[in-house]
Amino acid sequence: MNPFDEIIHQMQVETSLYARLHLGVPWGIRFHTGEHARIVVISGNDCWLRWEGMTDPVRLVSGTCMIVQQQVTFDLSDVPDQSVIACETLMVPEKDGAVTFGGSGLQTEIVTARFSFDAVAAEPLFRSIPALVHFPLNETHSALIKATLDLIGLETNAREHGSGFVVDRLVNTLFVQALRALCSNDTGKTSCWLAGLGDRRLARTIHAVHSDLARRWTVEDMAQEAGLSRSSFAALFKSVVGEAPLDYLTGWRVYRVKMLLTGTDESLLRIANLVGYDNDLSLSRVFKRRTGIAPGRWRQMMKQKTTGRRALTPVEPESDAA
Repeated sequence: MNPFDEIIHQMQVETSLYARLHLGVPWGIRFHTGEHARIVVISGNDCWLRWEGMTDPVRLVSGTCMIVQQQVTFDLSDVPDQSVIACETLMVPEKDGAVTFGGSGLQTEIVTARFSFDAVAAEPLFRSIPALVHFPLNETHSALIKATLDLIGLETNAREHGSGFVVDRLVNTLFVQALRALCSNDTGKTSCWLAGLGDRRLARTIHAVHSDLARRWTVEDMAQEAGLSRSSFAALFKSVVGEAPLDYLTGWRVYRVKMLLTGTDESLLRIANLVGYDNDLSLSRVFKRRTGIAPGRWRQMMKQKTTGRRALTPVEPESDAA
């Protein structure tokens, strides 16, 4: 399993909202992601993006995709200085998830979906991309995403038995397709291991490392997988991935440990052996150096956090606002 597939599998992505917005000039909407991630796909007429991470508004053309992380507020509008209304004021009909808003001018269509997920599992992915990133979809990814959107539309309009279940799975597929499009997009907006997966030689090494994380890897071993000399490989890896090969290995071992600590009741010794350490003391030293906390204490904190979330689960249904 490569790192991208591993993260998607561990994230346990769940859809909290899907909406299709038909917007006529003039229009302007403010979105706040809150505790969710959001994807946005733009089609039809161009629109403008404003958010605190940009000094000036940015024009988004048809075929643009956005991935937005948690706790980000951003505006989309027909012109840069348009007034906006909060997306919470747009009520999404249960029938087909479609909303019409704005005037009678040129039409922009925005498909947007919100997602909840395991934040610890998603950490390596979301720390590698900006809080808000926008990018053009190439022909292949555009066709795949359009096909998924068409299926979502057919399912929501059909209202057959199980349609809600199917739509949830299709929207989750849309999320993965958007992430995959970003990873393959050569815009310089991704870094770390995502960039490494885009290099044919480094990708071979990365896949090999992730398929056998417990192996006693050396830089020479990794270089051999890439078909490069030790020095050439180390220099290439550092320039593309942004860290030395063995530091990369340690980081992913710690990530795998986190997943095992939260998802299993395995002992620290067993977990240490599974990720390539001889004993739990060696694991504890590395884990604490990377996270600032011992693995046993980290596991306890995660269990307390999960218990607290269950106790505070609201009884009222979530808002249907876009």
